[in-house]
Amino acid sequence: MKRKIFVPILCTVIALGILSGCVEEENKNPVATFSYETDNMFIGTEISFIDESTDEDGEIASWSWDFDGDDVEDSTDQNPMYTYDEVGTYTVTLTVEDNDGAADEFSRVLTITLKDIVTTAIDEGFSTLATALTAADLVGTLQGDGPFTVFAPTNEAFDVLNQTWLTELLEDVDNLTKVLTYHVVSGKVMADDLENGTVETLEGSNITVVIDGGNITINDVLVTIADIECKNGVIHVIGEVLLPESVEGSV
Repeated sequence: MKRKIFVPILCTVIALGILSGCVEEENKNPVATFSYETDNMFIGTEISFIDESTDEDGEIASWSWDFDGDDVEDSTDQNPMYTYDEVGTYTVTLTVEDNDGAADEFSRVLTITLKDIVTTAIDEGFSTLATALTAADLVGTLQGDGPFTVFAPTNEAFDVLNQTWLTELLEDVDNLTKVLTYHVVSGKVMADDLENGTVETLEGSNITVVIDGGNITINDVLVTIADIECKNGVIHVIGEVLLPESVEGSV
């Protein structure tokens, strides 16, 4: 009787040991996953991708990244950086492989958008304009849905103004708001859509657009850079500050 009991028990123990070994081997396969670090998902922003893959024996040997879903390997670094230069929705896939040849992959979908007008202005170096927008409490407006067309004066355009007058203007919210909104037109108007004539600004009065060959002027001020696209509109760069008739003072 003892032998009849012992043999089945022994076989059961052996079988369980074999199954346990199989389960243990399966658990050693790598598991791919990753995260990313960025303050935003804007076009032109460098994104840091962080590998968080695991392997029971800790021996992941290779990493293959596809950042735009085209099935082409873009990086073999463990923690790469990548910058998107076009707006769109992208599938990012990480494939990892361990020393035994076992592999796994993990994907995430990223949506890359344009920056809003204010963020674009700051990043493009229009610091004086950004300071003025903040002083006039217009940042929220120009970060809104819009769309807006902004004729943005450069820092140099503000520098040639009478600095005493400019300092006083920055403290006079009513007049400052008039000056700034005189540079803004409702709607997203690209350079090719501009026509000769007058256009009403958010300030309420008109600006005059003249197109002569390849040149565009606003109130006789040349547009030096056109069509900086934003999420909520477009920026055209000008070399002077435009002043509406409603604002008085020495410039």
